Amino acid sequence: MPSNESNKSTASHSSCSSCVSKSSTLAFSHEPYETFESRVHQLCRLLWPSATEDESFEVERLKGGSYNRVIGIKTPPSTGEAQGSYILRIPRFEIAQQQHEIAILRYVRQQTSIPITEVIFSDSTTENPLNLPYMIQTRIPGRCLQDVYPTLNHEQKRAIAKQWGQILLSQRTVQNNSSGVVHATTNEDGTIVFAIDPYDVHSELNPDPADVRLSPAQSVLELFVTQFERWEAAHIRSSRAPASAFRPPHYDRLIAIAKDMDAAGLFKDTSFTLCHLDLYPRNVMVDVQSDGAANITGVLDWDSAVFAPDFVVCAPPSWIWAWKEDDDEPLDEAEITPANREDQELKRDFEEVVGNELRDFFYAPQYRMARKLFDIAIEGIPNNVAFEEAHELMKEWADFQSRVTGPLSEVEADLSGLHVSSTEDDDAHSAD
Repeated sequence: MPSNESNKSTASHSSCSSCVSKSSTLAFSHEPYETFESRVHQLCRLLWPSATEDESFEVERLKGGSYNRVIGIKTPPSTGEAQGSYILRIPRFEIAQQQHEIAILRYVRQQTSIPITEVIFSDSTTENPLNLPYMIQTRIPGRCLQDVYPTLNHEQKRAIAKQWGQILLSQRTVQNNSSGVVHATTNEDGTIVFAIDPYDVHSELNPDPADVRLSPAQSVLELFVTQFERWEAAHIRSSRAPASAFRPPHYDRLIAIAKDMDAAGLFKDTSFTLCHLDLYPRNVMVDVQSDGAANITGVLDWDSAVFAPDFVVCAPPSWIWAWKEDDDEPLDEAEITPANREDQELKRDFEEVVGNELRDFFYAPQYRMARKLFDIAIEGIPNNVAFEEAHELMKEWADFQSRVTGPLSEVEADLSGLHVSSTEDDDAHSAD
């Protein structure tokens, strides 16, 4: 039976999934939408029984993502307070991803003031008209910021810059003693208990041992060392060669970088804070109102959220003052003063919200490299692209160390051994 997550919803108009999809039937072997739509109408009648027979639900096929089939629903006036717009999400693969997403959405709504969607119904079984697990959430009003931002006027962009700063600060207020992912369990009395679990380190052929547990309190250095050791062990278990004959690529050198950073004071007084790892305009909704005001109405895709070191949250949103379609963090541009006065004002608006005490976290090159190190720590080195990125990070850190400190660190002294023979490389990345 479906779980009613809330008694009240919010009206909405659009979402970043607003484009009609025509490919999921072929790509994911789904039931054709033409027949599946009738199942959606049956589900709506079950979930909103107050709807009269002479009223219909509006159902719209939307563009889904890699993990969910997505359908828009509008409820009729007879549903009372529940009248509004919703998003139906059906997981394409395992239900575990949906359960995690519901957990993190509940957690973020409980712990922060960040605007996000609300889960209204969910069912992890197939005992429903869809014959599939699903969840229904409120549809956030507005349009995708990725599409809207270049068209905004200067005052509207200033409003977005300030609101973005508030979202970053709101994440930093939620802290934990260890780094990991949010997990939720429901007690028999219906209360929800949240816990922080270790990051996944596994593949289909090589599961991570089930007895991995987070320590009650963890330092940033311990996080990096633990993760890289876990990835190294995973590589050894999956290697065709005996453990004594195979040395997984880079992990010992990445541990050395983490120790260098710790010795340099980069991890001093750093806490673990809630962090949306994909916080870019593509995952943010904005509503431009009739009076010209621009407001962020919601942040999407919280399934990537974790507790991470403070500096990970502080990736600089340089797109605010230096817009470009490729919105990932630039290498050396974020701290540069913009050339024109309006962009300078946008940068200043953002910085006034977040405060000067975080300036190093946002702009210092060593913290940009620390963010890259964190990405590798939770994702591992699964393929040749990641292998090269890890290699580039080590070279960049060695160059930085030589400029700042002069003497060679362990990483710099070992750079001559970074090259991996073609045979070892093929073994290390056979999963490609």
